[in-house]
Amino acid sequence: MRKSGLVIAVEQNEVLIRAQRESSCGSCAGKSACGTLGSWDIKKKDKNDYDIRLPNTLNARVGDMVTVEVPDQLILTASMTFYGYPVLAFLIWGAFSFTFAEKLGLSGDLFSAVGGLIGAMVTWLWLMKRPNTMMMPMMIQIEK
Repeated sequence: MRKSGLVIAVEQNEVLIRAQRESSCGSCAGKSACGTLGSWDIKKKDKNDYDIRLPNTLNARVGDMVTVEVPDQLILTASMTFYGYPVLAFLIWGAFSFTFAEKLGLSGDLFSAVGGLIGAMVTWLWLMKRPNTMMMPMMIQIEK
């Protein structure tokens, strides 16, 4: 997916691009579920403006309009990393903790809840510490 943004600052080897998130997109059914970078439109400055920091691979300058490409799989990958895997870990660790507690003659419900929370937290912390393997947005051209 490609959209335009305005370079508002250049800091070392990075640019800060200002974009506007539209409240709804009628041109694509998939964009309505996106809600992140899928609907950029630089027309006015209001509460829907947001900034994104990217490497300055094109030597853009302040005031340049640039085209940014956002990989389609980015949203799905980010959603699974931040939500899907911790929830899955919660369910697996909770089930394991329940079974383990029942075998010891303890309250399975309490151990299931605590085990699930610990599993989700450990999984989330592990995911945050590992190297970033997601394909990030990148500038592909400076508009004339």
